[in-house]
Amino acid sequence: MLHAAPAFLAKTAYSALLTSATQELSPTKIRQSIADLVGQDRLAEADLLSHEALQRFPQSEDILVIRALVTQVRQDWPSASASLEKLITLQGHTAQAVTWGQWVRVLRCQCDDARAMSVVTQGLANHPQDPLLLAEFNALQQLGVKPALKVA
Repeated sequence: MLHAAPAFLAKTAYSALLTSATQELSPTKIRQSIADLVGQDRLAEADLLSHEALQRFPQSEDILVIRALVTQVRQDWPSASASLEKLITLQGHTAQAVTWGQWVRVLRCQCDDARAMSVVTQGLANHPQDPLLLAEFNALQQLGVKPALKVA
């Protein structure tokens, strides 16, 4: 288990935790602390901290990534989708194929296959040889899914 910011993790009250996170720590350290909370199976605290950190650092890739992961673990698909969409928008053409693939999977968990097809098509425009994106595209195509008119 990772041990980032032990003093931060030792705090038990949410208000103290959040105050410490937003006043003393960088988004990178907050991300690591959230990962530590997940590793300790403290998902409710990780979820709350990631939500609050996103309010404080809305343009932080570190916070968006960990927020997306925490919400996926909690199977909060709408929040996961929103975090991944914002991350991809923030990263633009530099968004990694794995991020596109995660968004496609989250959309499929929401049974939004048409939007998933649109997202995978956009991902493939940036990463045409990515095996994960190609597999998702082929799976959706075999189901006869047509892209949604609007992705974002």
